[in-house]
Amino acid sequence: MKLRFGKNEWLDLEQVPLQSQTEQGVRSFALAPEAATRAASPLVITATSRAAATANRVSTQVFGKAAPSYASTAERALTGSDKVETAVFCDWTGALRVVYRELVMRFAPRTPLALRKVLLEKYNLKIRDRNSFHKDQVTVYDPTRKYLAERMVELANDLTETDEVLFAFPNFVSEFKRTAATPTPISAQWHLATVGAKNAWNNTQGARVVVAVLDDGIDVDHPNLKPNILRKPDPNEPRDLFGRDFFVDEDTPDHFDPRPKKFRFPFDRMSGNDIHGTCCAGVVAASGNVNGVLGIAPKTRLLPVKVWHADELATESHVANSIRYASQFADILSCSWSGPASPDIELALEDAGAGRDGKGCPIFCATGNDSRNGPVPVAFPARSKFAIAVGASTNQETLADYSNRGPEVSVVAPSSGGTKSIFTTDVSTPNRGFNTGNAAAGGIDGLHTNSFGGTSSATPLVAGIAALVLSANPQLTRDEVRTLLQETSKKIGPANSYDANGHSNEFGFGRVDADKSVAKALAARAASIGGAAAAASAKKPSVRKKK
Repeated sequence: MKLRFGKNEWLDLEQVPLQSQTEQGVRSFALAPEAATRAASPLVITATSRAAATANRVSTQVFGKAAPSYASTAERALTGSDKVETAVFCDWTGALRVVYRELVMRFAPRTPLALRKVLLEKYNLKIRDRNSFHKDQVTVYDPTRKYLAERMVELANDLTETDEVLFAFPNFVSEFKRTAATPTPISAQWHLATVGAKNAWNNTQGARVVVAVLDDGIDVDHPNLKPNILRKPDPNEPRDLFGRDFFVDEDTPDHFDPRPKKFRFPFDRMSGNDIHGTCCAGVVAASGNVNGVLGIAPKTRLLPVKVWHADELATESHVANSIRYASQFADILSCSWSGPASPDIELALEDAGAGRDGKGCPIFCATGNDSRNGPVPVAFPARSKFAIAVGASTNQETLADYSNRGPEVSVVAPSSGGTKSIFTTDVSTPNRGFNTGNAAAGGIDGLHTNSFGGTSSATPLVAGIAALVLSANPQLTRDEVRTLLQETSKKIGPANSYDANGHSNEFGFGRVDADKSVAKALAARAASIGGAAAAASAKKPSVRKKK
């Protein structure tokens, strides 16, 4: 099935055949018989096996209200669970996307209100929500229930073809992947030495810069992170004390608590646990207050932006809004995750170009960890032209075998995959995190782990180096930051992997170098100041002395 991705592109989605039945007021889904006979790729076959369970979970947790087990049939009917009709789609990456009856659309700028109203009435659409970050964007639904499930794709395509609509897209609830790998434990912060952190710190440690970490939450009470957590980021919202949780609706009290919340045994595994974002935050800006463990930018502020609740599927419009929020109150965004392509998320990445008073927020995204069994293309959103795609190298200056590849790769950064892994902060809740209190895993206090890695770790490392760069030269635009990082990177790996322009599909423009990046940022700032002073001097009128 074809779905428009903006005006000029299309996505190929494969619908997973499901059948449903209603029993005791609850509709449940199972694979239809024809699902077993379809010819499909291994990724799609694996995704198909998850589709029914995913549809059932999303139907009760997101689209309808779950009734208690002891509820009567009439009580169950009141929740609306029997009316939920979903469609489940799979894309080429194997990610599942579930849709019920909501659609996100953005009107073209300056479209008159009267024309907007006519268009909505033509399709019998009602506005359910107005986007709090973009005045032209709304979430709509059809109260007559003509447009449900797979018909939402038809509706989205029709609306996108109109002149009044910039994009329309089903409000999918989708699978996203946090991109950590499982490396061999190691106890030293070797990666800081590799990128020349100490020399860079002689000039700046990242003060006056804010990095937003969009992930499964940051432990804001961690003693090695707490000093660097940005307080009251939104001065117009008194409830916004240290970031937000965009997995939940914006009108819920929990929206203003970005801490890790989901934990499930075994607590040291990614699956079922919010233990990923705290590690990413430490790679950026661990303060060194505990055991001397440092981030690459130890004076940079952190903005926690919670997007995931462990492995639960996330609403794509919520993910897009998390990016819009972060770009309003942070200078740099770090995204160690991937998911299905979405025009709403793509536009949110573009919208971030208005951040930092128009200079734009650099957005660093993980290329993905899918290449162990052969090269896999760069994942979304890293492959967006508005993102800076970060791959992973090793302590042996080779490409990490899992790191995804392609022309979109900008740079690589040290991570796991060789003989060493990354030492960083872990959730401080006792018996939770990659290190549940084992000295060999990073310390008996459980505050740190020595087993972090993947492109998940490479991405915040580059985001932190960008914080050093902006601290050294705050006037750089986001495109200038990208170019500077690429131009100062070190060529590693085989020389023949780089083309005439100095780019490699494996290594991008090379392995980042914090020392050289900061030095170049300072030089550019000095040149700018010198040029401005010379220009001002040239404009001064000459003064003749009286004879």
